[in-house]
Amino acid sequence: MTRLSHWAKVLLAAAVIFLLVGLLIPLLLATVYKDQIVSTIREEFAQHSEQRLADFDVHFSLLRHFPRLSVAVDNVSIRDNISSAQSEVLGIRQAQVVIGLTDFLQKRWTIRRVLLKGLNYHQWVDSTGKKTALVWKAAKRQSSGAGKGHLVDIAALRIEDARITVENAYKSTGFALLVHHADLKGDLSKPALRLHGTLNGTVQHISSRKLKIFRQQPFTATASYDYNPATKTGTIHHTQLKANGSVIAFSGRHQKLPDQEHSLLDLRLSGAQPARILLTDLLPDSLKNYADDPALKRPFTFKFHMHGRSGPKTRPHSRMAFQFSARDYHWPQSPLVIQALQVQGEFDNGKKNTLETSTLTIQQFKMQADTNTISVQGRLTNLKSPVLEGTVIGNLSLTQMAHLMKWSGDSLYSGTASIDLALNSPLRPTGTSDSSLIEPFWKGTLQVRNGCFQVASESGHCTALNADIAFMQEDNLLQIREVSGKLDGRSFRINGEIRNLLRYWLQVGHKAYPVRSRLEAHWSEMDFSNLKLRRPAKNKPDKPSPPPDSLLSDFLFGAECLATVQVDKVRLPSRENLSNVFVRIHKQGELVRIPQVQCQTTYGGHIAGLGQFRLNQNGIQQPYAALTLSYPSLDLQNLFAFLSELNGVQTNYRRPTRKRKNELDYRFDLEVKANKLAYRALKGENFALKTVIRDEEARLERLTMNAFNGRLGARGVLKLNGPSANQYPVRLNVNLRQVDLYHLFRAADELQLDVFKSENIRGNLDCSIVYRAELDETFLPDLNRTTAYTRATLREMELINVEPIQQALHFLPKAKTSHIYFQDVEVRFLLAQNRIMTPGVNLTNNLSHLHLGGDYTLNQTGSFLVEVGLMDLLFGNNKRRIRQIQTVDSTRLGNSFKSRLFLQRGNSGKYHLKISGRRDFETRRNALRYRWASELGRQKIDTTFAR
Repeated sequence: MTRLSHWAKVLLAAAVIFLLVGLLIPLLLATVYKDQIVSTIREEFAQHSEQRLADFDVHFSLLRHFPRLSVAVDNVSIRDNISSAQSEVLGIRQAQVVIGLTDFLQKRWTIRRVLLKGLNYHQWVDSTGKKTALVWKAAKRQSSGAGKGHLVDIAALRIEDARITVENAYKSTGFALLVHHADLKGDLSKPALRLHGTLNGTVQHISSRKLKIFRQQPFTATASYDYNPATKTGTIHHTQLKANGSVIAFSGRHQKLPDQEHSLLDLRLSGAQPARILLTDLLPDSLKNYADDPALKRPFTFKFHMHGRSGPKTRPHSRMAFQFSARDYHWPQSPLVIQALQVQGEFDNGKKNTLETSTLTIQQFKMQADTNTISVQGRLTNLKSPVLEGTVIGNLSLTQMAHLMKWSGDSLYSGTASIDLALNSPLRPTGTSDSSLIEPFWKGTLQVRNGCFQVASESGHCTALNADIAFMQEDNLLQIREVSGKLDGRSFRINGEIRNLLRYWLQVGHKAYPVRSRLEAHWSEMDFSNLKLRRPAKNKPDKPSPPPDSLLSDFLFGAECLATVQVDKVRLPSRENLSNVFVRIHKQGELVRIPQVQCQTTYGGHIAGLGQFRLNQNGIQQPYAALTLSYPSLDLQNLFAFLSELNGVQTNYRRPTRKRKNELDYRFDLEVKANKLAYRALKGENFALKTVIRDEEARLERLTMNAFNGRLGARGVLKLNGPSANQYPVRLNVNLRQVDLYHLFRAADELQLDVFKSENIRGNLDCSIVYRAELDETFLPDLNRTTAYTRATLREMELINVEPIQQALHFLPKAKTSHIYFQDVEVRFLLAQNRIMTPGVNLTNNLSHLHLGGDYTLNQTGSFLVEVGLMDLLFGNNKRRIRQIQTVDSTRLGNSFKSRLFLQRGNSGKYHLKISGRRDFETRRNALRYRWASELGRQKIDTTFAR
């Protein structure tokens, strides 16, 4: 028992000693060797690198991995020593090495465990090509030490939370990789280093000039890597990476070249990736929705080979072959199902490894939808200024095409399209000198059969569309052999050709080769009957329209075109339509000239003329037309409506631009002739009108015709944009010469005006009229808004059976009052607001001298001041006075005693006569003259024209 206790004490003492040693050895090592280890590490680093190693900590432990020794180095940071920012190139939060204590006595050392935590490596190249990375130079070995050294095995190398970032601003490339954990084994035997094991992490991105792929994609990998420091060669073999559920094989080698800036690469990748994920990364944003569809499940297989010299400014030779196939693919956001889709191609950056020498080849692109197929083959070269060479053969229904192109209202399309086209041309190059030497060409055909589609929301449907179009190599000719169909049920047909169209679309020498086209178009009918003229809001600035696509605007506004258009019938908003329309058009740049216009109207008229306008981004600008209109019979209301529609061209087809004050940007010159004219009650012959439409008004420079057995002439202005809708102010100066009063008052009979009836009056007149009115939507005057000042000379006037006169002179025999003859006289009267006023007129007649003044409202009340020779009325020789008037002998007329009378008409229409005193009569006369002058001033009548 005592002996057992003795051994227990010995063992306890040994354990205490061993514990003390375990505690003291790390303390002794930390005390004795820590500074030496730090100094050794710094000296070793200084021999291999010129970069700066920041301060770090060293710890020792026997207990953590007993009976092995653990050495930990914390907060290692290597910084660039050249740039002013001194950015970190390599950082390690903790590096731990576990070594057996007896391993130092062996020729082959075994490092039991290496743990790297929080590793961060950052390599970058700036925009000038200057590279910043970890620089590690091989140490020069002394000859005496040649062949000596230790073989080292790394039993376990674990990496946790590592970030590797490589950026190249000069080449616009880079990648970022997160390694969550890696478990590796190493062999550091002469002359090579070998690592192999597994990795798990996330690819943050792999980027090139304009693309970022594998964004935030998790991965797992098995890796095997050898490095020979003597030849500076690394070899990757038996390496596989798994991402997105698919395996990618990786192999190859790299070798550092003597200049230390470049490496020689020979790397290969092969495998597959889900097409949906890969295409979503590769395609630009505008096309991502085509690939972002869960139905696109088939993998995208590829083989990638990179070899050659690589450096901060140098790209190696790259080649990638790819292939994709899918069945029963539902096109995104559409009901279209593609039964079979096959894509096979290759990318190669060429001998010089630049965009200029790069080539993208599509050996096969084949799509089958129902019984329709499209097959594409082609090659894209010089990716800096791309040039396309390829063929497209196949057919599709227009409904399928609408689904593919995401056209609006795709369900409204039907019919088929067949294409057989070969193409070789740049793809809108950047203007480099090389691309301008490439002459684009196309050759083939396009056919559309029984097409139906919606043109635009306001244009209606196009049906029964058939088109035969040929693409010819010479002059990039687009030959329209026949395009026919129906637009809103109205048939059309177009033939012609367009030259240099491909050159212009591709912007290849378009200044030297403008687009030239020759077209012949025929429409059965065009309908503008629902055209509503827009009136711009007052005091509101016009909203600017969005600029059109520059390529489209170049084509529309810069091309040259010769065209003839024939239309069987044109429906207009007015009462009159057009038929047999023939228009010849010559467009050169923005200027559009129309050297010939001919058509007929539904009322038997004929229109001929010419015109021009400018077509640019602001629409139709500065339109001009000179037209001659000839009619056998013309309704003036229809003509006014036509003038209004011409003015409406600006409102409907021109985007307003800022213009100088009083600048006139459109003009229409019209000459109108008609054998007969009608304007409600106005009837005439030999009608002739010359007018200029501009600045929202029609200026009537000359209007003449035979009317009322005399001659009518006028000039003035018709406003075509009144103060409110359906109001058209008009101002005219009218001359009537040798007008027959009977025919003049027949027109008044038709208008049911409360004046003399045509059977009550004879004679003729000459007069001048200042006329102002507002025309309504039918282009007829509103009497409530009509003002007319008239100065007239009445000749040989006779009044027959005028009831008001017979009522006023009922005390005389009816034989004397039934037929009254008047001396030639000059009269003035004013019509305003349905009221007729005259300041006074001498109506000397066969009964007596008569002076009449006053006013009355049409069909309502009236009052007149009358001076009459009463003795002549009662006792005058009527026959003798008639002879004196007819022979213009007035020397003995109007000298008798005058009586003053006041004549009134009430609402009943009956006239009442009473005698007035002289003073009262003069008072009433002065008041009448005052009202006359006031009314002329209020109406702002220019009486000088009528003098």
